[in-house]
Amino acid sequence: MPQLDTGVLARPERLRALRRAQLLLSSSSAPVDGLVRLAARSVVAPVGLLTLVDAERMHVVGRHGLPPDLERVHAEPATSSFCQFVVAEDAPLVVRDAREDPMLRELGVLHGRHITAYLGQPVHDAAGHTLGAVCVTDSVPRHWTDDDIAAIAECAGLIEVMLAAEASREDIAIAAAETDAVLETALEAFVAIELNGEIKRWNRAAERTFGWTAEEAIGQAVHELIIPERFRAAHRAGLSRMARGGVPRVLGQRLQLYAINRAGDEFPIEITLNVIDGPLGRHAHAFIYDISERVTAERQLARERHFLTALLDNLDVGVVASDERGRLILFNRAMREITGHDADGSTQEAWSAIPAAPGGETISGEDMPLTRAFRGEHIREAELVIHLPDRPRRSFTVNAQPIRDSDGTRLGAVAALHEVTDRRRAQRLIECELAVSRILEQSPTIEDAGPELLETVARTLHWPHAELWLVDKVGNVLRNAAMWTEPGYEIQHPDPLAPGKGVSGVAWETGQPTWIPDISASTSRLNVPSLAKHGLRVGLAIPIRDGLGVIGTLSFFGDAAEQPEQSLIALLSGIAAHVGQFLERRRAEDLAKQLARTKDEFIALVGHELRTPLTSISSYTELLLHDDQEDQESREEFLAVIARNAENLRAIIDDLLDLAGLESGYVTMVERPLDFAAVVREVADANARAAQEKDLDVSVVLPDGAAPVTGDLPRLRKVVDHLVTNAVKFTPAGGRVEIRLDGDVAGVTLRVVDTGVGIPEEERSRLFERFFRGSNIRNQGVPGTGLGLAISRTVVERHGGTITVTDHGDKPGTTFVVRLPAYCP
Repeated sequence: MPQLDTGVLARPERLRALRRAQLLLSSSSAPVDGLVRLAARSVVAPVGLLTLVDAERMHVVGRHGLPPDLERVHAEPATSSFCQFVVAEDAPLVVRDAREDPMLRELGVLHGRHITAYLGQPVHDAAGHTLGAVCVTDSVPRHWTDDDIAAIAECAGLIEVMLAAEASREDIAIAAAETDAVLETALEAFVAIELNGEIKRWNRAAERTFGWTAEEAIGQAVHELIIPERFRAAHRAGLSRMARGGVPRVLGQRLQLYAINRAGDEFPIEITLNVIDGPLGRHAHAFIYDISERVTAERQLARERHFLTALLDNLDVGVVASDERGRLILFNRAMREITGHDADGSTQEAWSAIPAAPGGETISGEDMPLTRAFRGEHIREAELVIHLPDRPRRSFTVNAQPIRDSDGTRLGAVAALHEVTDRRRAQRLIECELAVSRILEQSPTIEDAGPELLETVARTLHWPHAELWLVDKVGNVLRNAAMWTEPGYEIQHPDPLAPGKGVSGVAWETGQPTWIPDISASTSRLNVPSLAKHGLRVGLAIPIRDGLGVIGTLSFFGDAAEQPEQSLIALLSGIAAHVGQFLERRRAEDLAKQLARTKDEFIALVGHELRTPLTSISSYTELLLHDDQEDQESREEFLAVIARNAENLRAIIDDLLDLAGLESGYVTMVERPLDFAAVVREVADANARAAQEKDLDVSVVLPDGAAPVTGDLPRLRKVVDHLVTNAVKFTPAGGRVEIRLDGDVAGVTLRVVDTGVGIPEEERSRLFERFFRGSNIRNQGVPGTGLGLAISRTVVERHGGTITVTDHGDKPGTTFVVRLPAYCP
């Protein structure tokens, strides 16, 4: 174990000698760095140093092999150096592994870089003061041989000679002789030239490197012997500048250039150039090292790396690898796309910050597959879900393992991510489809099944919001039948949707699945601000069908923009088909109930609307036949009653036959061009007296010109008459009726608005059924057959139009809207 006498370091005479040596070496033109490099390479060590140690600091005077960021480091605290022991004991210090010595373990650090092996020889001045050390270091344990110790001792002696030479010209010859010995045994070529380019010195390594003997080279022009022709002009220009007193910018730096040998072959070299002002004038010398093998190896390594990079970047599998320190050194193209960034030399912890979980819970960086592999685990088929901000969740299986060399030393770790998003989603949706079937089987109505059904599907998709819409054919709108929202979102119950409104309305209108990648895009006609403000982005609506067409939509919304996926659309279409079959079965059950109800209502019609006029006709006919006492006036009154009731019977029978014929197609309509505005005006005038008797405020708004359509005039007049008559009949006295006709290039739109009794919400879907009459109408005893609206809808639809009705919410009354296509010549 080395001993440390700090008193030696602080001796005044030694410190004075040390300062003088620093001045001599700083002003010396001797190739200190080159000699230190020779020392390092003579023992095949990566780092060589010449250091001088005072009481407080270690001064780096010569260096070789330091990283670029330490090239300009000139001083370090003496207490953190090995050299203090060399100076204190004035003896060589040989350290095989500093980690084995408690005193040295914490000293081997130079700007954060640890020194494991150390070999140092003391350097003295001419008076024998121990000034510092010539040392070589390594980052791995080393067994220093006697030859290694002797070689470094020789270099230390050479430094001492150089110091003495600077102090006394008498020692120049000795220093030169020793320098020659070192240069002749050096592994690097040494070439000295005059500034006219004439070679003055050519060591044995130069002979081996360039193929020319010293006798052949000395006296020749250096540019003709070893410099490629394309660089000769620049070389001569540089020598001319130095001859004029200029100092090359590259002085003392290690440069990579090209040279030629005796055979004319060009090869790469590493060169360190120095200029010396001697007694005979200025001359230059250089240490030159053939780096052909290193360059070839580097090129081969670069080619292999480019090949590996191209290979990995063409894989669909994400690959990430770390080195022996845990730094990420490889992110292929797929991995960059998965994580959204590059490795950039960061640590595993930085990559571990990516939101990831095997199920739904977030996992720590220590549990990430690459980190576990770095610790020595072998990972196979680990489940991982990555969810980046504003991007959909993606599922992966991960294989990872440590990377070791043949000796078992850990070199790093590698992980490969195989995306299984579509496969996992398909598995979940198949399970979801079975769950949906069970939910539908156990639910009496779609309204009962809706919330659980939507939650099941939405959670499978990992989308936070879902809606079930059903078509209201009477109102020609989509009405929300059920909704599910993940906790944390506060979304209001949506209003009815018109055809083409929002993603759900478009799916209803087109009958096709509708996918919008970003519902927050203001330029999209599918923009849904009410959902976008809650952070929802992607929207998907799937139409629900029965045997007659689209009857509703299933709509789902996610929190990250996502491009359409046909596989997902297909799987959700299957679920929508289940819902459609469920609704069709329920519709068939409802139809059976409706048929039974229609039979009952027909019986009620026969029992009331037909029996009442028949009874009246029968009674008055019997009076005419058996009562001879009646005067002529009474007889005429009886006949009028009979005729009126007979007319009512005929009208009912005509309506029944007309409706049956229209629905079956046996009745042919005679369609001709007509002015629909004239029809509306005529009907409004016909009902004006009845409206006046009830003190109704009737507003009639018609176009300035004609409103041409093609249609059956009597039947269209009957439709308008039925709507206006009903509005007048069911609006209480003092109410208001508005009749408005608008036209455009597409057709005409008639609106009949009243403030009447309205329609109970639960009965609105049956409004256009035959024989149906609202309970509020029946309870008031208002007569009627319940055929008028059924006939009106059939007539309008036979003309290619639509008829719908809406209520006024909390306000009384209804609005009927009839749309007919424009006249086509």
